[in-house]
Amino acid sequence: MKKLNVILMLPLWVSAIFISGCSAVPKALQVAENATLTNFLVVRDNANSELGNLARWGGVIAKVTNNADNSMLEIVHFPLKSSAMPKQGNETLGRFRVYFSGLLDPIIYKEGRSITALGTVATSEEGKIGEHAYNYPVLKASHIHLWKDEKQVDVRVIHNPFWSSPSFWQPRYSYYPRRVVVRKAPAPVKKK
Repeated sequence: MKKLNVILMLPLWVSAIFISGCSAVPKALQVAENATLTNFLVVRDNANSELGNLARWGGVIAKVTNNADNSMLEIVHFPLKSSAMPKQGNETLGRFRVYFSGLLDPIIYKEGRSITALGTVATSEEGKIGEHAYNYPVLKASHIHLWKDEKQVDVRVIHNPFWSSPSFWQPRYSYYPRRVVVRKAPAPVKKK
């Protein structure tokens, strides 16, 4: 009987894995299947070697500057997941700058938010991180996607041995209400 349960549950598990494994790239960040995206490390290590090539980079916003005709975001780079969302970790590959024509409100595009940009590689720029000189790879963005903050939820599954069921479609739930019995203590016997 248990083998039958496992066989009957197998399609449900497989479909759950496929559904949870599918992660779609936001429409604004999608590129043609045959398009080649330039890797951040190539541009970082060989400044101006990939000018004009298409790139999709992401990370966490470190700084927002609004200029007269565009906005500049300084991004701490993190590798992208299959959904194009930055995968934050304890180490970064460096920083880059994103230029976007138009205003990006610093209240919405604030420090610490995850972002992914799609655009073309432009001439790198010299700058500073604090007092440290740094050569920033630059991306002229055609599209920017600001990610919603993820909240982690702790999910724990507890197996109750009394919940066993002969089939997965007819679970037996055991519910035992707690009963509290209160007894009065006998009155002490008085000695005369």
